[in-house]
Amino acid sequence: MGRLRVIALAGSAWCAVNAFAVDWPALDRYQQTISRDKFDQLLSQVYCPSGAFTNYLTFTTNAVAVFSTPAKESPLFTLYFSASSLIPHPSSLKRIVLDPGHIGGEWARIEERFFVRGTDRPVQEAVLNLAVARLLKPQLEAAGATILFTKNNFEPVTDKRPEDFRAQAERDVAKLARFDIFPPLEREAARADAIRKRAETLFYRGAEIAARARRVNEELKPDITLCIHFNAVDWNERFELVDDNRLVVFVHGNYLPSELEDDEQKFRLMSKLLSRSHEMELRVAEALASALAKATGLPPVEYAPGGAAVRVGTNRYVYTRNLAANRLIDGPVVFLEPYYQNNRVVYERIQLGDYEGTRDIEKKSYRSIYREYADAVAEGLSDFIHRQAERSETRSSANTKNHR
Repeated sequence: MGRLRVIALAGSAWCAVNAFAVDWPALDRYQQTISRDKFDQLLSQVYCPSGAFTNYLTFTTNAVAVFSTPAKESPLFTLYFSASSLIPHPSSLKRIVLDPGHIGGEWARIEERFFVRGTDRPVQEAVLNLAVARLLKPQLEAAGATILFTKNNFEPVTDKRPEDFRAQAERDVAKLARFDIFPPLEREAARADAIRKRAETLFYRGAEIAARARRVNEELKPDITLCIHFNAVDWNERFELVDDNRLVVFVHGNYLPSELEDDEQKFRLMSKLLSRSHEMELRVAEALASALAKATGLPPVEYAPGGAAVRVGTNRYVYTRNLAANRLIDGPVVFLEPYYQNNRVVYERIQLGDYEGTRDIEKKSYRSIYREYADAVAEGLSDFIHRQAERSETRSSANTKNHR
């Protein structure tokens, strides 16, 4: 989920269950709110740098039609451009949702966000994420924000469970041909395991993320959502801790050609683009990335060209990526991924838990990793809000002078 590849992850690459209904008429509220130039800029630089979405588009003088297939037989939706783009009203960022990633607890092993080395304390990413979110909450509240959680425990937000997806998992696995060459008993066992894994994936990667998105969109309705995560990198064959340790921050975008074959993905791309959430998303992401980079001293993750992540903006830590949480949650969403959990020093810091002051690891002093993370996010967001207020005052003063 927005990472290089999680520790011990052998998860399915299958598409998660469709989460939301596609409602093209709902996009009519954006008619004549964006210019052709701005539409092209956002599409080519943010939402589909590969250009694949244009295979489903037909432009006319003042409109663009979206089609289900490259054959372009019947439009799904037609958007009419304006002569100039309406500038989105800047949010005050007074209402902030914290989304501590993953479920954890009894579900951590199913999610494959769990590992343990010998007799050491087990590492569950959900525990790390929730610890940071709980430390961050009072700091942001002290700055005047209302802070809401998608979840604040180790229970799923969705009321579904893996067994609810058994029938769909059986249908999905039945379409796979890779087990056909196995001997009969091995084929039977492999299919049974694949069905189990598919049902679990539909639960935690499909239903759970969709349930959180619905809660954010329908109940919490924030100015911005911050997804709190820790990253990880592949183990080697001996499952040794690594020296590498990096930071990345994601905003929404970079729909891949294979993803755009799905009409729901086309709809979400158009919805995100037209809502103009990217402007706020990028500014906040850059502020948080700068604060995290300063606090941690970590280098950025580097992705190969043409992959799932593409660098955007001026901050070398910020990338666009089409993650389910960013896609399904309305409004600006920033996805934070500092630290590799299986880095040698990070692992030792996790083993130390939360503490005041500093502790020594390999003759170097370190703060609590949870406090370092939370403090950096609080500082970055506070600095952003302060700068935004200054810009607003400057614009207000300029408007007052112009009307004298």
